[in-house]
Amino acid sequence: MTASNNDRRRRAHALRLNIFAMVASFLRLFDKPTRVLIVSCVVFAVASLCVIVPKGPSAFMDDQSVTPIMRADGASAASSDAATASKSATKHASAVPAAVSDGSGNPAWMLPSGGDYVDLAQVDDLNIRVSIADQKVYVKSGDTVVYTMTCSTGMDGSTPTGSYTVQNRGEDFFNDEENMGAKYWVSWANYGEYLFHTVPTDSNGEYIVSEAEKLGAPASHGCVRLTVADAKWLYEQLPGGTPVVIE
Repeated sequence: MTASNNDRRRRAHALRLNIFAMVASFLRLFDKPTRVLIVSCVVFAVASLCVIVPKGPSAFMDDQSVTPIMRADGASAASSDAATASKSATKHASAVPAAVSDGSGNPAWMLPSGGDYVDLAQVDDLNIRVSIADQKVYVKSGDTVVYTMTCSTGMDGSTPTGSYTVQNRGEDFFNDEENMGAKYWVSWANYGEYLFHTVPTDSNGEYIVSEAEKLGAPASHGCVRLTVADAKWLYEQLPGGTPVVIE
């Protein structure tokens, strides 16, 4: 057993000598200032590892010397400095904006404003109510609301009130006098005069962001503006002849 231990010690000593010789040969490739810099970096790295490895990362993330105290409500807390730092970190985390529901990064005026759509073909006694006061469009089955959409009605009372029905529809239009158009329109009065449609588009068919961001407040010239997704849904599913009440 003793001979075996001595043999292992000799091999270890020989290995250390070989490593030292290799390091010395490597350092001789550089001038003196560079050798000093390399040795300093190695010493610093080894010293850092000696500190980090035994303690773990928590030693640098938490103040281990803080003495716990009790708040008036009975919950434990750290000292005032640690509590302030913790609150600051929480505020920073909560300030991160939530992801858009579909993961696309699209603005709200592009997306469904009321969640998942229902199949309008399956809705009995389908009717639409537009509330100018609420700036909402309520899709109803009889008296029961099955879907709610955010809208923008006309400025200065330009959206007519009363009872109407769904008429014709189209994919897009452009009004030269107003210098804006829209997509996915569905007429509910005068066969093309008063419509449900998307937020406005310019002459190139691009959505006008400054107008789109007004959704939820009176902004149109009489039509009922909707998000792009909501307008497309009505364009594709809302049957002709569906009753529409504007109030």
